[in-house]
Amino acid sequence: MSDGRGGGATPGALHIVSTPIGNLADLSPRAVAVLREVRLILAEDSRVARVLLSSIEINTETTSLPGFDEADRIAPIIARLLAGEAVALISDAGTPLISDPGQQLVRAAIAAGVRIVPIPGASALLAAVVASGVAGARWNFEGFLPRSGADRQRAIGTLAADLRASVIYEAGNRVAATLRDLAEAAGPDRPAALCRELTKMHEEIRRGSLAELAGHVESGAVDGRGEFVIVLGESIADVMESDVDGAYPAALAAVEQRIAEGSSRSDAVRAIAAAWKLDRRRLWSLAHRDAAEGE
Repeated sequence: MSDGRGGGATPGALHIVSTPIGNLADLSPRAVAVLREVRLILAEDSRVARVLLSSIEINTETTSLPGFDEADRIAPIIARLLAGEAVALISDAGTPLISDPGQQLVRAAIAAGVRIVPIPGASALLAAVVASGVAGARWNFEGFLPRSGADRQRAIGTLAADLRASVIYEAGNRVAATLRDLAEAAGPDRPAALCRELTKMHEEIRRGSLAELAGHVESGAVDGRGEFVIVLGESIADVMESDVDGAYPAALAAVEQRIAEGSSRSDAVRAIAAAWKLDRRRLWSLAHRDAAEGE
C-alpha cells in the first residue's frame, strides 16, 4: 500500500471517501486508488455500494453500516484498524457523514487513536451552494427538516430569522410544502434556489422567490420526482436589535396568532415557549415590548 498523501490507502487508517452523487465521472482518481487498496469498505447500504464498485472493477470486501445499528457494528471495525488494516467509509452518494451514518464510527476511531484520512469529492451540499447564486460567503447547513410538529416550526422559524443563506435537503414528495412553509415564515419574496437531481441527466436549477419556486413545483413546471436541495438565500433585511434572533421572530408571530384566537398574552407566551423550547422570560419580554410599541 502507498502513503495516503500519494493517492493510495494508508495502513491502519479510516478513509472517508466521497463518491459521486449522480455522475460517475466525478469519482476522483485518488478515491479509486484508495478503494482498490483498502481491506474493507463500509457503506450505508452494501447493495448500493456494489453497483458503484462493480463499475470500476473493485471486489473489495464490503459491508453495510446503517445508521440504526451503527454503534453495534463498530468494535470489530476498530479492531481491524488497530491491527493495521486500511478501511474506507463511503455513503450511498456524496460525502459521508453529511446527513448520512458514520459519525459514531469516526468518533470511536479517533478515541482509539486511529488516523482519519478524508478523500474529498462530490457533495450535493457544495454543488448547490456554488450553483445557487443566492448563498453568499456565509451559510448554514440544515440537512433534512423535521417532518411535522413544533420541531419543524421551530426549525423553519430559526432559518427564516437567520440572515445567512441556509441549505436544506428535501424529498420530492415534500418539497412543495417545505417551500410554502419557508415562504410563510421568511416571506414570499425571499430569494432561493431549487436544485434537482444535481449532476444527473435531469439536473435542474431554478432561482427565484420562495413563492415562485413553490408555484413551479405545484404547477408541475418542476418535476416533483427526485432528490432536491433548497438554498434559502441570504436576507438583506437589517437586524434592528441583536437580541431578536434565532427562532424568536417566528415565535412572536405565533404568540400573536394565539392572541388573535382568544388566548391571553401570558397564556400564549407560556404555550409557545414550551412548545418551541424557548426561554419564556425572554419571549415574554419581547412580546410585551412589541405590544407596548403597537399601542
